[in-house]
Amino acid sequence: MVLLIWILHVCITGAYAATNRDHSMTVKTYENETVLLPCYVEGAQTRVRWWREEVLLADSFEQERPSPERVTLYSNGSLRVLHVQREDSGEYVCQAIRPSPWGHVTQVHEIEVMYPPSAETVPATGELEVNLGERVEMQCVTKGVPAPIISWRTKDGEIPLLDARPQLRFHADNRNLSGRYTCVAENGIGDPAEAHVDLRIRYKPEIHVKKPWVHAYPGIRVQLDCTVTAWPEAKVEWYFNNETLRYTSRVVKHNAGNDHSLLIRVVRTADYGSYLCRASNSLGITEKIVELSGVANPAVFKKESRSTSSASYNFIWEVDSYSPIIEYQFWFRKYRRGAGSEWHKLYIPAGGNDIISPVHVRSFNLTGLDAATHYEAVVLSRNRYGWSHPSEILRFHTEGAPVDSSENTEMDDEQEQNRIVG
Repeated sequence: MVLLIWILHVCITGAYAATNRDHSMTVKTYENETVLLPCYVEGAQTRVRWWREEVLLADSFEQERPSPERVTLYSNGSLRVLHVQREDSGEYVCQAIRPSPWGHVTQVHEIEVMYPPSAETVPATGELEVNLGERVEMQCVTKGVPAPIISWRTKDGEIPLLDARPQLRFHADNRNLSGRYTCVAENGIGDPAEAHVDLRIRYKPEIHVKKPWVHAYPGIRVQLDCTVTAWPEAKVEWYFNNETLRYTSRVVKHNAGNDHSLLIRVVRTADYGSYLCRASNSLGITEKIVELSGVANPAVFKKESRSTSSASYNFIWEVDSYSPIIEYQFWFRKYRRGAGSEWHKLYIPAGGNDIISPVHVRSFNLTGLDAATHYEAVVLSRNRYGWSHPSEILRFHTEGAPVDSSENTEMDDEQEQNRIVG
């Protein structure tokens, strides 16, 4: 009976000792705090050892054994870690060695030292260049406990992504994607961390010419302009009638940022012709033409143009010309959406004007029109240097016709305009 009781006592005690492993714990703390790790052991305890990554930290049977700095073993088996640092994070194992019949007991605790996030970019330089159309890859490498949550933003705000991701991949199919990309790392500890990648997309030059046709009179000063965007920066030169332009004190090249200009002082008739703005970089060449001419600028219909009866319409237009206008061509036809009839052409004299001005205004009352009908009209001007380009097409109607939303608006109808020449 005594033997049976003793065996039962050993089994119960052994089972109870095994459950001590449930006392394992994770301690979340901050840098420079102090952590106390307990070692819970029931029964006859003879020796306690603490390990970390298979390195013995302390042994209760070897009191004279030097422990690592900031580590202290107490008589009750607990381990104190003073002024914890990031490198103290990890598992700490308590091993209790007891005499028979209790055996060994092992407990595993973990220290998790929490600290604010940090972020670095790949490429580490924070600068990235790709050609237009190529694939863009940038990465944000973060540290911090808890693990930081990553987001990306540009000057336009946060980039909407399906998930928080350290890598950003896309195709540089638009040069406007150039700019600064900012990685933001947050983990709730301290302030968010930021890192930047400045993306530059290489592309061949693009040229915008606001005034492809410039009217000038001998003796005045004129400026031809073209706006050039490119990366790498483009070299810009001007050509005249397909020949390299020689710059002089009268013909001067000027640039300010993306704006490139050709200034011609005291225009001569020999200066009339085609000027080519040519921009080049390592990715290609782009050209745009600016025409300098004594021919009048295209006429502009005024909003005061209106129907005067069911069979007539009064037009008012304005022309910029330093030379007197000699005559006008007035073209008109019936308009049907998707198809037009044959054009009719009239010659209209300029009309006397005692006022000397580069702005010429003319009115003309067109009669004999069909009632309740839609038409369209174009006007050209002639001075001593020739016929101008056609005006924008004006769409109008006589009284009784339903209003068309396309009327009295500028129309992009180059094919029709090209058919109308002086």
